[in-house]
Amino acid sequence: MAKKKKIKKKVLVALTVVLFFVCYFLGFTLFKDTKDKEPGQQTTEALEDDTRSLIKQLSSKSKIYLSDSKVESVRIEKDYWDNITVLFTEFTKIRKPQSYTPIYNGNSDDGIRFSTDLNYFRVYTVSKEEYYKVPVATKKELSKLLSESIYLSFDFIKQYKSWDTVKITYKDETKKIFGWNFKDLALKMVQKRMVGKVQPEKSKERSKYNFTINIQGENYDAKVETMGKDYVKITQGEGKNKIQAYYEVHTGLYDYLVKDIFKLEE
Repeated sequence: MAKKKKIKKKVLVALTVVLFFVCYFLGFTLFKDTKDKEPGQQTTEALEDDTRSLIKQLSSKSKIYLSDSKVESVRIEKDYWDNITVLFTEFTKIRKPQSYTPIYNGNSDDGIRFSTDLNYFRVYTVSKEEYYKVPVATKKELSKLLSESIYLSFDFIKQYKSWDTVKITYKDETKKIFGWNFKDLALKMVQKRMVGKVQPEKSKERSKYNFTINIQGENYDAKVETMGKDYVKITQGEGKNKIQAYYEVHTGLYDYLVKDIFKLEE
């Protein structure tokens, strides 16, 4: 009887060992298959499983990057993207147009791409594409939003590698920032969110110090005005072409200008 129990115990141990190795092998194989897939491949498969139209999928994305003939891959603010996606509801789906040369190109962070020549709007992935007609009445608004979403984006302003000259003014004093300090300045520019005009303008009136940062870059000029510790105003262009946006920011930029650049009393 004791001998039979011993044999059963040995068989049970052997089966347990075999089962362990089978489970280990299966788990390793599944992990390897997942790991071997490129991130883009996994994303593409997820997109293909989504049965919504590409333009509806694109509308639901939050991280969007936009390029034109001058700049590449600028992450645009959610407020601007929300306004752009509202216009999508006015587009009409069509067949591929005979002539199409895009002037704006963009993408989400998970593989959906899009482009437009302002007459047509194309949305596509590696395996699908859709074309839409932009109504004449919508063209001007679309152009304005796309342009502003790039050139008033905080991400665009912070691209210090495209800066040529930077000058910062406090009252009648102007200081030039040299190239080796561009990165330090850019790292101090950290936004929280886009805001309206009223609160920043009030903050500017109450503030002891306010500064103006003039950035001259490749194919553009930009002005960043501090409005107290917590806000900045970004301005591009002049006269009728002037565009502006306000942001709530972290106080690091203001502190850097007060202490390190102008060495003012707190």
